[in-house]
Amino acid sequence: MTIFLQETSVMGKPDNFNSDDLKPVIENLIDQVKNQEDPDVLNAYKKAFKKQVPFALRSWVAAYMLKEMGNKRGGNRRTIADGKSIFVSIGRNRKVFPKDLVHLFVNTGKVERENIGDIKILDNYSFITIGSPAAESAIDNLDGIDYRGRKLTVNFAKKKEGS
Repeated sequence: MTIFLQETSVMGKPDNFNSDDLKPVIENLIDQVKNQEDPDVLNAYKKAFKKQVPFALRSWVAAYMLKEMGNKRGGNRRTIADGKSIFVSIGRNRKVFPKDLVHLFVNTGKVERENIGDIKILDNYSFITIGSPAAESAIDNLDGIDYRGRKLTVNFAKKKEGS
Protein backbone atom coordinates (compact mmCIF):
# COMPACT_ATOMS: atom_id res chain seq x y z
CA MET A 1 0.00 0.00 0.00
CA THR A 2 2.76 2.45 0.91
CA ILE A 3 4.60 1.75 -2.35
CA PHE A 4 1.39 2.32 -4.31
CA LEU A 5 0.80 5.68 -2.63
CA GLN A 6 4.43 6.74 -3.16
CA GLU A 7 4.26 5.85 -6.85
CA THR A 8 1.10 7.87 -7.38
CA SER A 9 2.48 10.95 -5.61
CA VAL A 10 5.76 10.78 -7.58
CA MET A 11 3.89 10.53 -10.87
CA GLY A 12 2.06 13.74 -10.08
CA LYS A 13 -1.04 15.02 -11.77
CA PRO A 14 -1.51 13.86 -15.38
CA ASP A 15 -1.38 16.63 -17.99
CA ASN A 16 -4.77 15.77 -19.49
CA PHE A 17 -6.68 15.53 -16.20
CA ASN A 18 -9.14 18.24 -15.23
CA SER A 19 -11.27 17.59 -12.17
CA ASP A 20 -13.99 19.91 -13.54
CA ASP A 21 -14.44 17.47 -16.43
CA LEU A 22 -15.43 14.78 -13.93
CA LYS A 23 -18.40 16.68 -12.52
CA PRO A 24 -20.85 15.90 -15.38
CA VAL A 25 -19.55 12.33 -15.58
CA ILE A 26 -20.13 11.76 -11.87
CA GLU A 27 -23.53 13.50 -12.00
CA ASN A 28 -24.48 11.18 -14.88
CA LEU A 29 -23.33 8.13 -12.90
CA ILE A 30 -25.38 9.23 -9.90
CA ASP A 31 -28.44 9.75 -12.12
CA GLN A 32 -27.95 6.30 -13.67
CA VAL A 33 -27.67 4.66 -10.24
CA LYS A 34 -30.74 6.47 -8.89
CA ASN A 35 -33.00 6.26 -11.93
CA GLN A 36 -31.91 3.64 -14.45
CA GLU A 37 -30.16 0.69 -12.86
CA ASP A 38 -31.71 -2.32 -11.17
CA PRO A 39 -30.95 -2.09 -7.42
CA ASP A 40 -30.72 -5.88 -7.10
CA VAL A 41 -28.02 -6.04 -9.78
CA LEU A 42 -26.10 -3.15 -8.21
CA ASN A 43 -26.27 -4.85 -4.79
CA ALA A 44 -24.68 -7.97 -6.27
CA TYR A 45 -21.83 -5.86 -7.70
CA LYS A 46 -21.50 -3.97 -4.42
CA LYS A 47 -21.19 -7.23 -2.45
CA ALA A 48 -18.58 -8.58 -4.86
CA PHE A 49 -16.63 -5.30 -4.69
CA LYS A 50 -16.66 -5.33 -0.86
CA LYS A 51 -15.60 -8.97 -0.80
CA GLN A 52 -12.76 -8.64 -3.32
CA VAL A 53 -11.32 -5.18 -2.59
CA PRO A 54 -9.64 -4.48 0.76
CA PHE A 55 -11.29 -1.64 2.69
CA ALA A 56 -8.19 0.59 2.54
CA LEU A 57 -8.04 0.37 -1.27
CA ARG A 58 -11.73 0.81 -2.15
CA SER A 59 -11.58 4.52 -2.95
CA TRP A 60 -8.37 4.00 -4.95
CA VAL A 61 -9.94 1.18 -6.96
CA ALA A 62 -13.09 3.26 -7.53
CA ALA A 63 -10.94 6.18 -8.74
CA TYR A 64 -9.03 3.87 -11.08
CA MET A 65 -12.29 2.46 -12.46
CA LEU A 66 -13.53 6.01 -13.10
CA LYS A 67 -10.26 6.84 -14.87
CA GLU A 68 -10.49 3.71 -17.03
CA MET A 69 -14.12 4.45 -17.85
CA GLY A 70 -13.02 7.87 -19.10
CA ASN A 71 -10.43 6.24 -21.38
CA LYS A 72 -13.11 4.17 -23.02
CA ARG A 73 -16.37 5.31 -24.47
CA GLY A 74 -18.50 7.02 -21.79
CA GLY A 75 -20.85 4.15 -21.06
CA ASN A 76 -22.69 1.52 -23.05
CA ARG A 77 -25.12 3.88 -24.70
CA ARG A 78 -24.46 5.10 -28.18
CA THR A 79 -25.86 7.68 -30.48
CA ILE A 80 -27.50 6.31 -33.61
CA ALA A 81 -26.89 8.72 -36.51
CA ASP A 82 -30.23 8.20 -38.27
CA GLY A 83 -32.04 7.13 -35.10
CA LYS A 84 -35.69 7.74 -34.33
CA SER A 85 -36.93 8.28 -30.79
CA ILE A 86 -39.66 5.80 -29.88
CA PHE A 87 -42.14 6.17 -27.02
CA VAL A 88 -42.93 3.06 -24.95
CA SER A 89 -45.81 3.22 -22.45
CA ILE A 90 -44.04 1.44 -19.60
CA GLY A 91 -41.46 2.73 -17.17
CA ARG A 92 -39.73 2.48 -13.84
CA ASN A 93 -42.97 1.95 -11.90
CA ARG A 94 -43.29 -1.45 -13.59
CA LYS A 95 -39.69 -2.33 -12.70
CA VAL A 96 -38.45 -1.83 -16.27
CA PHE A 97 -34.74 -1.26 -16.79
CA PRO A 98 -32.72 -0.58 -19.98
CA LYS A 99 -31.75 -4.24 -20.32
CA ASP A 100 -35.45 -5.17 -20.30
CA LEU A 101 -36.21 -2.80 -23.18
CA VAL A 102 -33.20 -4.04 -25.14
CA HIS A 103 -34.42 -7.62 -24.66
CA LEU A 104 -37.98 -6.66 -25.68
CA PHE A 105 -36.87 -4.80 -28.81
CA VAL A 106 -34.37 -7.48 -29.88
CA ASN A 107 -36.57 -10.54 -29.27
CA THR A 108 -40.11 -9.30 -29.89
CA GLY A 109 -39.45 -6.15 -31.90
CA LYS A 110 -36.95 -7.94 -34.16
CA VAL A 111 -34.40 -5.10 -33.91
CA GLU A 112 -30.68 -5.84 -34.22
CA ARG A 113 -28.83 -4.90 -31.03
CA GLU A 114 -26.53 -2.52 -32.92
CA ASN A 115 -29.60 -0.51 -34.02
CA ILE A 116 -30.46 0.33 -30.41
CA GLY A 117 -29.13 3.61 -29.03
CA ASP A 118 -29.96 5.76 -26.03
CA ILE A 119 -32.60 4.59 -23.57
CA LYS A 120 -34.34 6.90 -21.09
CA ILE A 121 -36.67 5.32 -18.55
CA LEU A 122 -39.05 7.58 -16.63
CA ASP A 123 -41.66 6.67 -14.02
CA ASN A 124 -44.52 5.69 -16.35
CA TYR A 125 -42.99 5.59 -19.82
CA SER A 126 -39.69 5.30 -21.66
CA PHE A 127 -37.91 6.50 -24.76
CA ILE A 128 -35.57 4.40 -26.85
CA THR A 129 -33.61 5.43 -29.93
CA ILE A 130 -33.77 2.93 -32.78
CA GLY A 131 -32.01 3.10 -36.14
CA SER A 132 -34.33 4.57 -38.74
CA PRO A 133 -34.79 1.49 -40.97
CA ALA A 134 -35.75 -0.73 -38.01
CA ALA A 135 -37.95 1.77 -36.14
CA GLU A 136 -41.15 1.30 -38.16
CA SER A 137 -41.06 -2.50 -37.99
CA ALA A 138 -40.29 -2.40 -34.25
CA ILE A 139 -43.39 -0.26 -33.69
CA ASP A 140 -45.48 -2.65 -35.81
CA ASN A 141 -44.19 -5.66 -33.85
CA LEU A 142 -44.55 -4.16 -30.36
CA ASP A 143 -47.54 -1.80 -30.38
CA GLY A 144 -50.48 -3.40 -28.57
CA ILE A 145 -48.69 -6.44 -27.11
CA ASP A 146 -49.11 -7.41 -23.46
CA TYR A 147 -45.95 -6.86 -21.42
CA ARG A 148 -45.79 -7.32 -17.64
CA GLY A 149 -49.54 -7.22 -17.33
CA ARG A 150 -50.02 -4.12 -19.41
CA LYS A 151 -50.90 -3.45 -23.03
CA LEU A 152 -48.05 -1.48 -24.56
CA THR A 153 -48.38 1.61 -26.67
CA VAL A 154 -45.31 1.96 -28.86
CA ASN A 155 -45.03 4.80 -31.37
CA PHE A 156 -42.74 7.53 -32.63
CA ALA A 157 -42.06 10.04 -29.87
CA LYS A 158 -43.53 13.47 -30.36
CA LYS A 159 -41.23 16.48 -30.15
CA LYS A 160 -41.49 18.56 -26.99
CA GLU A 161 -43.39 21.79 -27.50
CA GLY A 162 -40.99 24.68 -27.85
CA SER A 163 -38.10 22.58 -29.17
